[in-house]
Amino acid sequence: MNEQKIMNKTMDLEDINGSDEALAVVDELNSLIKQIKARNLKISSWYGVFNLTGDANSCEWINRGYGYEGIEGAIDDKNFSWFLYWEIVWIVLNNEFYPEQKVLDLGGSSSLFSYYLASKGVDVTTIDLQKELVDNANFVAKQMGWNLKNYVMNMRELNFDSKFDHITSICVYEHLPMYDRVTINKNIEDLLVERGKFSITFDYRNPSRFAQINSPKDIYEQFVKPSGLKIRGNKDFLDNGKNYLLNPFYYKYKRRLWKYIISSIRRRHLSPLELFRIKESNDYTFGALFLEK
Repeated sequence: MNEQKIMNKTMDLEDINGSDEALAVVDELNSLIKQIKARNLKISSWYGVFNLTGDANSCEWINRGYGYEGIEGAIDDKNFSWFLYWEIVWIVLNNEFYPEQKVLDLGGSSSLFSYYLASKGVDVTTIDLQKELVDNANFVAKQMGWNLKNYVMNMRELNFDSKFDHITSICVYEHLPMYDRVTINKNIEDLLVERGKFSITFDYRNPSRFAQINSPKDIYEQFVKPSGLKIRGNKDFLDNGKNYLLNPFYYKYKRRLWKYIISSIRRRHLSPLELFRIKESNDYTFGALFLEK
């Protein structure tokens, strides 16, 4: 692989719209969603729950940022924002997933990403703490005839006898304490085959004090260094400066979200000193990182 290829970077809508390969994956995702729904089976939304309301006053919708517009042709934008499409597309285009390869997806039970890989004949294992998502994923796997196994398991206590060709995670790490991220990443190398790939997406520059992935240095210290893996593609993480999401705490009509705001302060994700601050523009984005054993 060309070591100068720009892979490790922040999200860009043009990564989808400007690429025929990306649009082909989008079409496949749309077809898969349609197929799953036609059989009355369930997929977890981009927010990790089933069946979002699409309420314009909900935290989920406000989190999509000011001026949000879905990508053209999205079959269910209410549940699957274009941000999720980007995450899946970017992971798929910067890897080579083959049938019968073994993939471990961290925190991805019932996710569109794990379903997509399984639908391609990949041997997929997911872990999650939510039993509802795990049980549903096992039910869907049986109905679809996929090689998709799902377990209730803590990422800090990964327990597998076999090794994997790929380990992936889609926007999960920012929900974990930083010391847990480091602990988990120290164990990734042991679960990968030689030249195995570790590919993740995450919140980048989310102003929550819990997220704390705000710079290339943060990425190196939390993921690259503890894992002992080498970086694939560009060595220096590329931040294109584009912000697509808004932390709802700073929404200009924040009175509508008082429960969320109080909860954020109580959990110390954001400071009470910021209570009366609003932002008129979006403040963060997603990023992706690709490593190899």
